[in-house]
Amino acid sequence: MSHAVKTASHPARSLQPDPTFKARARSTGEILRRVAFYLRPYKLMAASMIACALFSLGFGLAYPKLAQYVIDDVIGHKRPEMLVPMMLALLGAFVLRDAFNSLRLLINNTFEQNVIYDMRRDVYAHLQRLPVGYFDQRASGDLMTRVVEDVNSVERVLIDGTEQGVVSIICIIGVIAIMFLTNPILAAVTIVPLPILAGGALWYTLTAHRRYRAQREASSAMNALLMDNLQGVRQIKAFEREAHEDSRFAARADDLRKGTLGIMRVWAAYSPAMSFAGSLGLVLVLWVGGRQVMLGEITLGKLVGFIFYLGQFYEPVTRLHGLNQMIQAARAAGERVFDILDAPLERASMGARTASS
Repeated sequence: MSHAVKTASHPARSLQPDPTFKARARSTGEILRRVAFYLRPYKLMAASMIACALFSLGFGLAYPKLAQYVIDDVIGHKRPEMLVPMMLALLGAFVLRDAFNSLRLLINNTFEQNVIYDMRRDVYAHLQRLPVGYFDQRASGDLMTRVVEDVNSVERVLIDGTEQGVVSIICIIGVIAIMFLTNPILAAVTIVPLPILAGGALWYTLTAHRRYRAQREASSAMNALLMDNLQGVRQIKAFEREAHEDSRFAARADDLRKGTLGIMRVWAAYSPAMSFAGSLGLVLVLWVGGRQVMLGEITLGKLVGFIFYLGQFYEPVTRLHGLNQMIQAARAAGERVFDILDAPLERASMGARTASS
């Protein structure tokens, strides 16, 4: 039997819905606003999570000052009787910092799973009430990807993003205030690389979304073909189409590979570049601060404490860059999730349920 006859004998293959349909473009603000709706039932949990993060941050900010005191007043003035109390104070600061961080993680995980559950139920319930014609135009594997994978990406930006964003901004403001109170000259040197960091973040924000959207579409296309072929495996074997379907799947998998590598290549250049910009701040502080120590303008302990604060300044800046990456991924996923939730329901279901706002 020829391939032409086989293909003609199995017309359903050529009538499969296109799994690569695109979601309507939406702004980051719209995605964030709509996902925020799912956080409302968990306000207390969100507040507790942020409170734990702030307590952890507060105890983390204590140890540079304690280290400065140990170097200048305990070691510098040869007061061995103070070593044990100061080490206990340092240990206590670290224990409390990590204890609050552990509690934060427990609350965060519970919060995250509750929101995923609520959003996933809403998406599935909405799918159940859509007209049959909606499914004629879409691949089951694509819809499955939206319910399983895209919902996860969307909720992360609000839960992790809210916590990391708020705490990182507070940490940056607090550390800058401490550094300017400690040594205004070194503090001014510290912020020299900030224009580079801000420029890099702006460039990434403006260019990343299209890459994440292409990756999500490629993932859906591959999953759609996989589900379609698993459901139709008997027909594929009956018409000896294994090699043909293998090449189709390889092409879809290759599209996903290329899309993912495109994101990774940009991140591989962007993230180290931002890290290098932060390292410039450390080099400048050591240069200027080292001269101040040698000239007797500041103590060695003050320089060491300042360097500790420097790390606590650039670490949340790095977190914000990671958050920016998360937001771009969530925006691409959110467009796909809310395309389902915005699809008009069957008339019989309109009175029983309204679309999520």
